[in-house]
Amino acid sequence: MLRNIVRLVILGLVVHAAVRITPEFWHYLKFKDAVAETASFSQRKSPEQIRERVAKLALEHDVPIRAEDVAVSQQGEVVYFSTAWTAQLEYVPTRFYPYDFIVDVEGRPQRFMGF
Repeated sequence: MLRNIVRLVILGLVVHAAVRITPEFWHYLKFKDAVAETASFSQRKSPEQIRERVAKLALEHDVPIRAEDVAVSQQGEVVYFSTAWTAQLEYVPTRFYPYDFIVDVEGRPQRFMGF
């Protein structure tokens, strides 16, 4: 009987952590993918335009950054984006732990085959 209660408590903690943490990582992955796609098509845009686009993507993906939080640099046709933020993840109820999400993306122009 006691063993089953302990198992249920552990299962509850695992489910709680999954429900609280999974969305943060999901938003991070979707945001990073969208930024990588944006980087591939940003060679002819100014750094200010790129920052505004990344800030818009952050808003769409529930990522807490602003345009000022995005570092943009270009070397030839390659565009580099960098940004980061810290989220408070709740692994155990009422216990929050900081986690740093970092997005470093290199965007190269798309090369098309001669079809």
